[in-house]
Amino acid sequence: MTVVPTMYDRFADEEVTVDMLRDLGRTGPGGLLIADLRRAAYEVTHARDLDMVNRGLLPIYGHDDLLHDLDCYDRDWEETADAVTDTTWDQLDHWATFSRAMSPLARALRRDMTVCGMDLTRRPVLNYAPDGTRLVQDTFVLRTNPRITFISRSGQQGPASLLASLDMYDRGHYVTTWTQLVTHEASPKFVREAPLEAERHMKNTCP
Repeated sequence: MTVVPTMYDRFADEEVTVDMLRDLGRTGPGGLLIADLRRAAYEVTHARDLDMVNRGLLPIYGHDDLLHDLDCYDRDWEETADAVTDTTWDQLDHWATFSRAMSPLARALRRDMTVCGMDLTRRPVLNYAPDGTRLVQDTFVLRTNPRITFISRSGQQGPASLLASLDMYDRGHYVTTWTQLVTHEASPKFVREAPLEAERHMKNTCP
């Protein structure tokens, strides 16, 4: 009987290194560490350069995750790298399995957010609702001003629909929310509205 190796097995010899994390820090907001599932390798990139609809390229850590974890580990880069490696080994099979079955509409939402100047900057949160609905939470940063962030939440309603919301924050303080049922015929209007609303908001508030 042929044994199919798990992602844990395939990435068993791969580690998230301090050099990778320092590279991620230099990349800045929108920087991502991805697992290339085809080559079983980690790579640092920027959200704007990542093919968001490619199922073989899995975002596993982001620039804003790094800022948070460095605070938690008292700026100890080695300890942070070890923690990221351990978490990735523990969760990679779940993330990869979830990602392979993720709605194309959820992937399209990520792609369109990026096209409109909002960059994924944290590890996606992938969960299931009690009824089995696939839930995806993504955190984005406004490319032109990182004080503005967005959190998108989507629930797969079926093969052709997605209930999605987008919350906007200014330095972590809630500003507004958009909600829409997304289908192949009805792309989310908030993707285009959000950066415009962010610009209006910043003009009316202190820098």
